[in-house]
Amino acid sequence: MRIYYAATEGFDAERAIAPGRGRSMESAAAWSLLLYALRREGRLDSLPEAALDGHGKPYFAGRPECCFSLSHTRGFVVCALGSSPVGVDAQIIDAKDAAFAGKLMSERERENFVLHELWCLREAVYKLTGQGSLRTMPMRREGGEIVSPFEGVRCRLYKGLTGCECAAAAYAPEALPEELLRVDARELQKGTVI
Repeated sequence: MRIYYAATEGFDAERAIAPGRGRSMESAAAWSLLLYALRREGRLDSLPEAALDGHGKPYFAGRPECCFSLSHTRGFVVCALGSSPVGVDAQIIDAKDAAFAGKLMSERERENFVLHELWCLREAVYKLTGQGSLRTMPMRREGGEIVSPFEGVRCRLYKGLTGCECAAAAYAPEALPEELLRVDARELQKGTVI
């Protein structure tokens, strides 16, 4: 599994290599990042028709070996690509959100995570499993490992997206990568040689 990210500054949705896949510039950038990743890994040269599962997560019905998860937040897009199910999320850190920590985090969670870390972990796990509540899904750390409430789900937090938190989740034994792979937004434009 690999996780790619790109800053969206300078991204032009009109020149996206995956046009028509979303209503926003961020969505177009996320789908373009997925196509970039698929091409880079030699899996596909174009995006197959996507469907939505019962929880709203996109997938390629005719290509079950191409498992992916997308996320976008102000300034960044993230794409996790693997051969088994994966969930990924990125969130911009907004100081105003700290007021919600008491409502969204248990005392133990506040000792182990900051709000945006916890939110990204919950989102990533939900995208992977389609289960749990984004407001109350319990997460904890034990011996340096992040423990999900679902048996066999592994989680990891990532740094590197300035002003953001990022997390990924996968079923064991799928290995979550140590770090994110940066892609220049210009690589997500039509006519770019990959």
